Amino acid sequence: MVSLRRLRKYLVGGVFLAAVSLGGAATANAQEATGESAEASSTGIDAATEIHEQARHQADQLLDGVLSTAPALPEIDSAAFIDDARSQLAVAGVQVPGVDESLTDSIDRALVDAVPVLTTPEQAVPEAPAAELPAPAPETERALASDPNYRWRDDLASKALAGKPTADHVLHRVPGSQFDAPRIPDESNFAASRGNSLYGPGTPLYVGEDTMCTLAVAGTDAAGRKVGITAGHCGVPGEPVYSADSWQVGPSGTVVETNGYYDYALIELGSNAELTRSYNGVTVDELGGGVRQGETVCKQGVATGADCAVTWASNPEVQITQLCAMNGDSGAPVFTGTRLVGFVSGGAIPIPGAQFLSCRTPLQGPVHAPTTSIDIGAVLADLDARGGVGAGFTLPPARPVDDNSGR
Repeated sequence: MVSLRRLRKYLVGGVFLAAVSLGGAATANAQEATGESAEASSTGIDAATEIHEQARHQADQLLDGVLSTAPALPEIDSAAFIDDARSQLAVAGVQVPGVDESLTDSIDRALVDAVPVLTTPEQAVPEAPAAELPAPAPETERALASDPNYRWRDDLASKALAGKPTADHVLHRVPGSQFDAPRIPDESNFAASRGNSLYGPGTPLYVGEDTMCTLAVAGTDAAGRKVGITAGHCGVPGEPVYSADSWQVGPSGTVVETNGYYDYALIELGSNAELTRSYNGVTVDELGGGVRQGETVCKQGVATGADCAVTWASNPEVQITQLCAMNGDSGAPVFTGTRLVGFVSGGAIPIPGAQFLSCRTPLQGPVHAPTTSIDIGAVLADLDARGGVGAGFTLPPARPVDDNSGR
């Protein structure tokens, strides 16, 4: 059963709250063009906030109409809502691409189908959990026995919010994400069959008991130790690290160092870890080199999968892009071609509650908070300057390194 509160959340929470963050991007763009200081203008934020309030008002009107006229079905046109927001954001200097109406039409139909069972919060009863399917073979036993977050969904709402309304099922791996998550790749399963976990660019991680992040890159240091790099806020020194793609293998690494300034965590991997420069479709053959404003970069994270977006700004330490990211994507590799330029650190809106502006469903398109990533060259230089574990980092050979296989 779909409650009034839940439907309002679908209509407003994901798409229109994110307009606030793009209003912030508009402010930054306007300041760069005019030379004003960061504190001198709040036009973009004010405009986007007003759009959000209008969207909330429209959603409330729609829902009030539904409840007063049921069982008549209302006309729901979320594409028109978003286009209206786009036109108003344009006044503030933000140019947002149009939406894919085939996707918004699918979610509209899903919402209309839910209307006959709408209830007010006072009438609401506990919602039945979305249907969970067994994973398709041959992953079923391995995946479900290893990772409690590995959940298949076949309900219409989950499929529509993932942008795949005609799919048989979608996969959720990070709580709060509505994306169809990356599957466990064959190369990870092959390593697990040898009792090892495979680490490469984009490997999903469990750090400690339940923190989920993504690995930026794995390799060896000057002393031959196997190491990996992820976001610094993912863990603290001493915490165990697991591959979320082969959780059943057990811990295969330990956080040995974190750096708050560059927000990186260094993981020393154990004897049951294999290394690769190619993982689940992402290959890294080069490190560093930076990225220019306006250049397109890509990322792959466990929460939101793969996407590419424009770079708004960069310097030798950080990059601001429109990449889609949320909790779980921290540490995800940011790359152009096969060159790793950085890894996801977090949202670029430093205000309380900014996590609600993150990218949680593909239906948002580019309407979400910009993303901050850390330049990998700056991190490697810091490791070299500190010495010890991680210094002299190099990529693994093209084939996996497996200490237990004798290869």
